Amino acid sequence: MKILIANVGSTSFKFKLYEMKDEEILAQGRIENIGSENSSYSMQCKDHKIQGTASYAGYEQAVLAAIDFLTQGEHACLAALSDIAAVGFKTVHGKGIRECRVLDEPALQAMEAYTFLAPAHNPPYIKAIRIFAKLIPEVPRIGLFEPAFHRNIPAHAYTYGLPAELVEKHAIRKYGFHGASHRWIAERTPQLLNAAAESLRIISCHLGGSSSICAIRNGFSLDTSMGFSPQSGVLNAKRCGDLDPFVPLYLQEEEKWSAAQVSKVLNSQSGLAGISGIPSGDMKEIIDAADQGSEKAQLAIDTFCYGVLHYIGAYYLVLQGLDALVFTGGIGERGSLIRHRVCRQLQFLGVQLNPEANQRATGEAKISTPDSSIQVLVIPANEELIVAREAKALLERR
Repeated sequence: MKILIANVGSTSFKFKLYEMKDEEILAQGRIENIGSENSSYSMQCKDHKIQGTASYAGYEQAVLAAIDFLTQGEHACLAALSDIAAVGFKTVHGKGIRECRVLDEPALQAMEAYTFLAPAHNPPYIKAIRIFAKLIPEVPRIGLFEPAFHRNIPAHAYTYGLPAELVEKHAIRKYGFHGASHRWIAERTPQLLNAAAESLRIISCHLGGSSSICAIRNGFSLDTSMGFSPQSGVLNAKRCGDLDPFVPLYLQEEEKWSAAQVSKVLNSQSGLAGISGIPSGDMKEIIDAADQGSEKAQLAIDTFCYGVLHYIGAYYLVLQGLDALVFTGGIGERGSLIRHRVCRQLQFLGVQLNPEANQRATGEAKISTPDSSIQVLVIPANEELIVAREAKALLERR
């Protein structure tokens, strides 16, 4: 069974083609800066690789280029598009959806209903899903919605203090996100520690342009930092994270802003970018600026690390202890300074970081000392494989 995973960004399209019998990656590729005359692309099928720049006016052209690469020429991985059992998507948010499901019209309408909550994610995904439906209608589209891993968190953890009738009408609750990433950590950590999942209490730190923390026990999510939308929780590159709800209401009143104007500020001008004054919100740029004496950049780093610590502390209590602290995501995997800053504040819990291992960590790595009472790991994210597995399981249940 071959499953194509489509990963959609605001101006990017990435794909991986899996042979699910042995979970082998047959092909993969990425197209960046879609809409530009100089879109960069890189695609590989086993030993054959192409890369360069081209003009992709929109997503349809990018998807067609990927399909041509997979099906045309001597290097082709597919004899025909009908060889694909499904196209899988790491879908973000849909009203009332907390599972893996076929992306039919009701699912797309549920995504459209929550576009205001995920303005950077839902529109490009909806567009890409409709493009695949147009180009290869006979191949099912399957979405693993990011809240799926968090769907069993207890009611007291997902309930907000709002009138019950509003909660029911609008499906308001803590959904949680980065579910595929946290699930990979829940599955991979026991393997690396040679321990049963049922015996482990794990805190998964997905840190990157978008960040969230998850408390995992017995392989299941107990709580997570993001809530009704991906805007809450730890600071993100350009999103505000946790915020007193009366801040946007106050700004709306005082600045005479519309809801759309407030949303734009909270979604694209806040977070690390807002604090540091560095528009990209990229942690590497912020660290470089702090090294050069920028107080705003240093404050952004301090605030980010404090937020991560805040949730680690809360989830230590939720889990009633901790066996493994895991870093993943772009910052989690490559940010040795951030890992050091976080772990040095956890020594009172028994965390002992190995400075050399932390500095040189690439790929999967254990970065705690042998006498650390809590194991500290770096595990690269593998969300596409989780989506592929869930898509395969859904197909087999149909």
